[in-house]
Amino acid sequence: MTFGCGTRNMAALAMGCLSWLPVAAQTVRIAVPTEVDRETDPRRFVEPHLAVDPNDPDHLLAGVFMSWDQGTRQEMQANQRCASFVSRDKGRSWSRHDFPLVDCVDPQVAIFPDGQAIFAGMGRMPGIQPRTNDWLVVYHSPDGGVTWDAEPTVIGAGHDHPALVVDVRSPSRKGWAYITTTRAWRDGNGDEVSGVFVVRSRDGGKSFDDPTIVAPNGLHNGAEMPAILSDGTLIASFVDESRSPPRFERRRAWIIRSENGGSSFSTPFLVSNDVCGPPPVFQLSALVADASEGPSRDRLYFACRQSGGGPVVIVSSKDRGKTWNRPGVAVGPTTIDVNARRVMTLAVNNAGVVGAFIAERRAKYGDACLQFLFTASFDTGESFGPPEPVSPSECRESTTEEIAQRRHPTNGDYFGMTSLPDGTFRVMWRKCERAARSY
Repeated sequence: MTFGCGTRNMAALAMGCLSWLPVAAQTVRIAVPTEVDRETDPRRFVEPHLAVDPNDPDHLLAGVFMSWDQGTRQEMQANQRCASFVSRDKGRSWSRHDFPLVDCVDPQVAIFPDGQAIFAGMGRMPGIQPRTNDWLVVYHSPDGGVTWDAEPTVIGAGHDHPALVVDVRSPSRKGWAYITTTRAWRDGNGDEVSGVFVVRSRDGGKSFDDPTIVAPNGLHNGAEMPAILSDGTLIASFVDESRSPPRFERRRAWIIRSENGGSSFSTPFLVSNDVCGPPPVFQLSALVADASEGPSRDRLYFACRQSGGGPVVIVSSKDRGKTWNRPGVAVGPTTIDVNARRVMTLAVNNAGVVGAFIAERRAKYGDACLQFLFTASFDTGESFGPPEPVSPSECRESTTEEIAQRRHPTNGDYFGMTSLPDGTFRVMWRKCERAARSY
C-alpha cells in the first residue's frame, strides 16, 4: 500500500527500531515507527541526524532542517529553518527547539560522555552574516539538548556539508568533538580550490581550536563523513573530482588519518576509484567505524553509489583504512538506473553487525516514488541480507511535492541512524502522509 503527499498533507518525522536475531536465519525485525513531530505543507523535514547518549540509551537527540517548498528561490531560502528534538524515554516522546538561523541546512548533533550536547549546521544569523548560507554555526547545550545557549559559536563562511563526530571512548581524547567540512577558497590565479576543513572542541562544544585544512591536490576535494577509532585516531574521508576539462569519468574516494587530535593528517589512502558516480548527480557517501569490543573492532566501512547509475557499494578495511576490499559488496537495489537516486547511511552495533539504511527515489520526476530500505551484514561486510522496506513507498501527488522532489529527491543526503547498547538500530526519516491518516 502506498501513501502520497496530497495538497493538505502533513510531513511527519518518524523513527523506527530495527532489531536483529543472531540465529541461523539472521533475520531483521522492523518495529512500527514512532512519530516524532509533524509539519504542514509546504514545510518538509530534510536530513535528520540522530545521536544517542553514550551513558544513557534512553536519551536521544536529533537535528533536522525544514525546507520550504513553495514560492521563489528567495522565499524558499528565507523560510528554511533548523530544529532539534530531544527524548529522555527511548523516543516515545520528544521536545522541540527551533534555532534562529535563516536558510539553515546540513544539521548535525552529538551528545558528549559528560551529558553536554552540540548542534552544528550551516546558515546565517539575521542581521549579522551576509546573505549567504555557507556560515558554519555551532550551538552548545549544557543538558543534552534540553536547553541551548542563546549565543552560538560562528566558525566562519565558505563551508559545505559539515559532519560531526565525538570521541566517546579513547583514553587520551575522550570527549573531544570534531567537525569536518568542505572549505573552498580562491588561489593566487583566482581559481577555486577546496580541501578538508577540520576543527575540534575539547570542552564539550563551548569553544573551538584553530582549524586544520588538508588540500592534498589541486582538485575539488569534497569532505564526507568522519569516524573515530578506539585509540582516538580521527579518520576523515573525502571524494575528489575535476571541475575543469578533462573531467574524471569517475570520482575517487580517500581517507586521511590523524593520530594527534586533528592537528595534522597522514597522506591520503585510496578507498575506491570506481564508485561515487557520476552519473547520476553525486550524493554523499557514508563512513563508520566498528566500536564494538569484538574481533571486528575498529574495522572501517565506506559506502557510496556506484558510477554509471549502479547500486550502493560497501567496502571495508581491517587495517585502519590503509587497504580496502575493493570492489566491495553491492547492497539494496542492484539495477543499473541513471534516473534512480540512491543514498545511504551506515551504523555498526555492539556485536559488530553492520546496518545500512538506503533511500531510493525510483524514476525521474513525473511518476516518481520514494522508498526506504534496511539491510544488515552479520559477517563484517562480506555479505548483506536482502533489503527490507522500513516504510511504505511514497509517490508524488501534488505540485508542492514535485517541487520538494526536485530540491530533495531522497529527502536529503543522509538520515539519522545509530545503534543502542542492546544491539538495536534506531533510524529517523521523514514520512509523508495524508492529513487524515495517523499511525
